[in-house]
Amino acid sequence: MSKLREIRFFKRITQPLLALKTGIQQSRISLIENELVKPKEGEKQKIAKALGLKVEELFSTEATNE
Repeated sequence: MSKLREIRFFKRITQPLLALKTGIQQSRISLIENELVKPKEGEKQKIAKALGLKVEELFSTEATNE
């Protein structure tokens, strides 16, 4: 399970709700959670903010040289 999905489940936030809070399509969030695409920097910031975290806390294992 991805870190994003774990935190989202822990905070009881559904994909549709996260999509609403971030303005990112639910299908894109699903792709990010399943690690089929890498989130853009702006998406990382929106998702982290919606979950009440810093980008580094949520995406700490990903390379930062995008």
